Amino acid sequence: MNIKDPSSPSNGYPPSWYFTNQGRSAWEHQVATADSRLSSDTQVTEITKSHWIPSETCPTCCNKQCRRKFSLLDRPHHCRRCGKVFCNPCLQFQRKLNLLAHLDPEGKSYKVCQTCFDEGQVQAGQCRDLTRYFHRLHQQASVTATVNENGKVTKCWRQRLDLDAECARLLQGFKTAIGTSEIKKTLHDLTTLVTMPSWQKSSTWLQESLADSCQNCSSKFGLMRKKLHCRVCGRAVCKTCSTKDLLLYVPNNNKESEPQLAIIRVIGCPAKEPDIALYLRVCNPCQEKISNKQIIDNNATEDAVQEGGDNLVRLEALHNNSVKLEQKTDSQLAQYQLVIESLEDNSRVSSDSSRSNIKVLAKAQVDLADFLSQYNTNIMKMKQLKPSTNTQAMLFRNCLKSKCDFYIENQFTFRKLKRELEKSAPAETLQVIQQTVDLNAITSAQLYVRQLTFETLHLCDKYHICDSIPKLLSSLDEAVEVDAKQCISLNGENWEVHSSSITDMIRVQMKDHRLIKLSRSQLSSGAHDHVMVMISKRTREALQQVHDQLDMKSTDKSFQTSKSFLDKTKSSLNGVVLHTV
Repeated sequence: MNIKDPSSPSNGYPPSWYFTNQGRSAWEHQVATADSRLSSDTQVTEITKSHWIPSETCPTCCNKQCRRKFSLLDRPHHCRRCGKVFCNPCLQFQRKLNLLAHLDPEGKSYKVCQTCFDEGQVQAGQCRDLTRYFHRLHQQASVTATVNENGKVTKCWRQRLDLDAECARLLQGFKTAIGTSEIKKTLHDLTTLVTMPSWQKSSTWLQESLADSCQNCSSKFGLMRKKLHCRVCGRAVCKTCSTKDLLLYVPNNNKESEPQLAIIRVIGCPAKEPDIALYLRVCNPCQEKISNKQIIDNNATEDAVQEGGDNLVRLEALHNNSVKLEQKTDSQLAQYQLVIESLEDNSRVSSDSSRSNIKVLAKAQVDLADFLSQYNTNIMKMKQLKPSTNTQAMLFRNCLKSKCDFYIENQFTFRKLKRELEKSAPAETLQVIQQTVDLNAITSAQLYVRQLTFETLHLCDKYHICDSIPKLLSSLDEAVEVDAKQCISLNGENWEVHSSSITDMIRVQMKDHRLIKLSRSQLSSGAHDHVMVMISKRTREALQQVHDQLDMKSTDKSFQTSKSFLDKTKSSLNGVVLHTV
């Protein structure tokens, strides 16, 4: 006789298919509790703690590789995801969670253990190599263009001549000939006087050498008309139909760069003859083709510079700089958080440890403000970049969004930690920390403003530009100096020593690290315009960075004179129009 289990359902399905109030897991109970809280009239703003394991039941860290015993100094901390108890070093990870402690990309960042941090991360991706497909399409397009241009694919050896390949042959041969060895260079020069180097002979040299008349004007070669050869196409030409205007050279500003080729007295050629240069003969048709290509390339380069064609290079540089700042910010923020959490316990143990923590806090607060202000400056520079294609626009937008998210999240964390410090630390400790930070903030602002004043005044005097911007900066420097004197007196330091230190630092900075750096190539084409643009641009960027640093480091009531003059100077710069005098 079969005895029916009283706990089994009446329809005969297995009990595991059903939930009862007694059989629900702790996690399901948490979800039900959270749902009931969300459905109530009270809005939930804190992450749930109902699944947390009581810290009294865990005397040691739940990390099996750690197992550190909790004490007065090593306090227990809960993982917001799983609710287990860990020590502080084992809880140095963050994941975005919702109020139910579930992984959510739209949630807020909370401290989690390493196991929860590694959970659900997708490492694999998908990539496709379209290089071969692109080359095949490119080759098909080239053949189609040739057929459309010539009517049919020609088989004449002269018409098959590749001008770009012949120019590349000359550049490669010139690069080999000017090797670093002076002995090889001397032997090459002596050999060139007797025979023509093989790298100066084109692929059609043998066919062209059989000609008995000029291939351009059809004049017969003889005693009065010497046979010469074009170094590009190899054609046999006379002196009238050719010139030695083909220049192979290495730029003077970078002797380690690749050799270049140009037609002299044409836009795009060097303004002065380079130190390493070689003149070769070129026929009139090849000279015309190379000249046209040289003009087109030069115009394209100028247009690219004007329209921001080098924005990808600038974006890469800004991205690399931002990555370094991100690493420094993460490291300093973690240290700042550790010191804040241990400040209260350490202050109970010894005064020496407390003073050490105060110094660490002040330094960390100053460094974090500097890192975040520099990061914000990079974001402002990214916003000024102008993409030229849709792909660049998408790349710029995604990169800018990631940088803004990092800045907002870490700025929020930094301010949150400062509020926690204000709640836990004594008033005397906060006053000492703020005085140290204020001194660093006003000193940095004074250093930036004074160096910027000297540099703009020097450039305006050198290039005969009106001194409107130096006058504005001079007034700002006087206002910053007033606040600096007050801060120095509050800290009990000597103003004369401080002023002397500022002068020495500015002297070193202007020698090796100038705020306004000019481009040599831009100076050669239009010095005054370039200098005026750089003065206006760098002044705005530097003042914005000074303003951000003062706001982050100091309180709202500190340095009111300097902050108001900064705002006034920034607004006045918008109406300044520089001109030559």
